[in-house]
Amino acid sequence: MHGEPHDQTAAPSAEPTTASEAASSASATAPLAARPKKRKYSKGLKEIQQVERSISRASTRVARAVAKGMQTYRKRSAKSALTKRDGALRDFPVNLAEGLGKTMRVLSGIPADLAKAMNTPRARQRVRRQLRVTSRVLRPR
Repeated sequence: MHGEPHDQTAAPSAEPTTASEAASSASATAPLAARPKKRKYSKGLKEIQQVERSISRASTRVARAVAKGMQTYRKRSAKSALTKRDGALRDFPVNLAEGLGKTMRVLSGIPADLAKAMNTPRARQRVRRQLRVTSRVLRPR
């Protein structure tokens, strides 16, 4: 204000004035799709590390399944104890079955995880090679 001329006809600012302008300018400057970084492997060790990652993922699923099953059991046991006399003991088999059921439902994805981990081009090539060797051995002469 002091000493600065106040010009009403100044050029429009770079700042968007409405929400729609802000959204359109943000989408124009944002990258289309950020790709995840590629993992780096030493020669010959890629498949081993991929299998290790898959097994680690499956073991994480096991831990999560057991935790969820125990949580279900504890919740149902506490509810039984509050609603009935000796409710936790009386409902023990039912509560245990519910907890184990929850564990097994979460665990049911593990075979698919492991099958997906082992279904790589190199693993399929190894299986074909083993089948060829086995068929040669079993072939009648």
